[in-house]
Amino acid sequence: MPYDEEVFLWTPADGFGFYEIGDIVENEQPAHAVSFDPQTLRVSTHRVSDYIENPTKRIYRVELESGREVLVTRDHNLFTLDEHGGVTRIESEAAEGELVMTPGELPEPETESPTIDILDRLDNDDLTVYASDGLGAVDWDAVPQGSEDHYQQQSSAPATAVAPTAAPDDLDVAFKQSTLRLPRQLPITEEFGWCLGFYIAEGYARRKQVVVNNQAEAYVERFADFFASWDASLSWDEHDSGVTAVTICSALWSAVVRDLCGSGGEKTIPEAAWDWPTPVLEALYEGLIDGDGSRREHRDTLYTANAELANHAAYLGTRLGYDTSLYSRDREMYIEPSDCHNEMTEWCVDFSMDAHKRGQYVPTPSALLREYRNEAGLTMADAADAMGYSSKSSISNVENREYESVKRETLERFREVYTDAGVDTSRLDDLLDGDIVFDRVAAVENTDRVEPTYDLEVQPRGRVIENFLGGRGGVFLSNTAGFVDPGYRGQITLELSNLGAAPVALSPGMRVSQLVFTELKSESTRPYGTERGSKYQDQDGPKASKIQDDPEFEH
Repeated sequence: MPYDEEVFLWTPADGFGFYEIGDIVENEQPAHAVSFDPQTLRVSTHRVSDYIENPTKRIYRVELESGREVLVTRDHNLFTLDEHGGVTRIESEAAEGELVMTPGELPEPETESPTIDILDRLDNDDLTVYASDGLGAVDWDAVPQGSEDHYQQQSSAPATAVAPTAAPDDLDVAFKQSTLRLPRQLPITEEFGWCLGFYIAEGYARRKQVVVNNQAEAYVERFADFFASWDASLSWDEHDSGVTAVTICSALWSAVVRDLCGSGGEKTIPEAAWDWPTPVLEALYEGLIDGDGSRREHRDTLYTANAELANHAAYLGTRLGYDTSLYSRDREMYIEPSDCHNEMTEWCVDFSMDAHKRGQYVPTPSALLREYRNEAGLTMADAADAMGYSSKSSISNVENREYESVKRETLERFREVYTDAGVDTSRLDDLLDGDIVFDRVAAVENTDRVEPTYDLEVQPRGRVIENFLGGRGGVFLSNTAGFVDPGYRGQITLELSNLGAAPVALSPGMRVSQLVFTELKSESTRPYGTERGSKYQDQDGPKASKIQDDPEFEH
C-alpha cells in the first residue's frame, strides 16, 4: 500500500483510529490490527508482528460496488471463499467481479473512554484551572509578578503553571477572563454525542462561538438545551426561510468542539470517538442524520461534501452493525445571499438496517453443501423437497456452482435442513453468523502512481491471521510475504499455512515457495543487526516469531 493509505488500527497510545500505513511501518509503532480469524470469521484485534517496507511499485485503485475503495499494488491479495467454505486469497488485478471480504462489524474497545481531558487536549496558554481541594504542584515562578495573590484568592492558577500529570482530575477549567467553567474530565454523555453529530452535520464554529441552524426547531432547541445545562450563554435567530439558528457564546466550548470535530469543511467524527461507549456513538450517529440526513423505513442516508467524513461515517455505521455503502455525485448549489452557483461533489452514505438488503450474497460453498447433503443421507430430490423447492435442480445448481454466488437466505434453508438431519454445520454457521460480509469488486484501475509501498504482518505468536483492515469504508487486506532485510545473516524460516477448510497434501519435491531478489542501488542506511535491535540475526534452523519478546508486548 502507498504511504498515505489509511489502515484502521488500535495503538496503546491512542486507541482505535485511522493511521497512515507508511507512518506505522517506518516508526514500527506497536499496534493491533483489526482482522478476521480465518477459522471462525470473527473480527477482533490482533498484534502486528512485523513491519514491511516494499520496493517501489505501481499503485492500483480497487473499487467495490458499495463504494469501498483501497489503493494497493496489483498483486496484493484480497480474500474470498473457496468451494469448501474456506478462506482463500485472490490477487487484486484478478479480483474484478469477485466477492471479497469486508467487515460486518468492528470490535468494541476493551476499555472505554467515558471522559475527555480538557487540559490534555487544549492549548493551556488560554486556560485557568480552579480547585477547592488544592491544585497540586504549581510553578508560581511561571506566574506573572503580582498575579500570584489574585490567583490564590480564587483557588486558581494559570494552566501553564500546573503539570497536567500531577494535577488532580477534579479541577475546573475556564478561559482566562471568563466565568464559564467545565470539569477537567468532561463526561462523554449520549446527549453530548448527539450534539457533536449535529454540529458536524449542520454547524460551524468561530473562536468564541458555536453555531447550528436547521429547519427543525426541535433539533436546534435540543442542541441549545445541552449547552444551557452548562450555563453557556445563548443567542437565537429566526430566518425568513424558516431556519432557526442558535449561537453558543463560549470560547471554551468552541475550543472543545473544534478540537474534537474540527471546523469548516474539515469537520469529521472525533478521532477519540472510536473508544467511546457504544450508546454515545449511537447518539452521535443520530445527530449526524438529524443534522443533514434522510430517513426511510429500512435505510438512513447522510449527505456531506467532506470525503473524509463520508469514509469515517461508513466505518461508524459498521461499528454500530449497519450495512453501509457510499457514493459521490456532482451537484450545483445555489447560494441565495451571494446570488451565485457553486459546483460541489456530494457524498452520500447509506446505512441499511435490513441485513438482507446489502451484503446478502456469499461465494457459493458448493463442495461444502454437497458434503453436508451426503452426511445427511439425502438425495438431491429429498433435499429439494425438505427445503420447499419444486425441483432437485435447485440443489444441483448450487452444488455444481452454476452460480458463483448465493443468497444468505438460501444458505439458511440449507443449514436448517441439514442441521435437522444431525449434520454438524459449524462452517456454515461461521459464514452466516460471523462478522464478515461480502462485497463485489467493481473495478481495478491503474492510478499512474509509482512509489514505495508498505505492509503489515499479522501473525501474533505464530497464529495464522495474516490480514488487516484498511481503505475507504473498510476492506480486508492480506499481508504479503516478508523480506530478508539488507544486512541479515542466517537461515530463513519458511512458513506455510492453510486458510481453507479442506486439507492439502504435501509431497516431496512439490514446489511450495519462491525467492524474489531485488537489487539495491545503494547501501542500506539502516541495515539489519544489533544496532536495530534485530531478533533473528545469525538464525540457525526454523524459528517461531519472537514478537512477544518485545518490551511493548510484555503485558
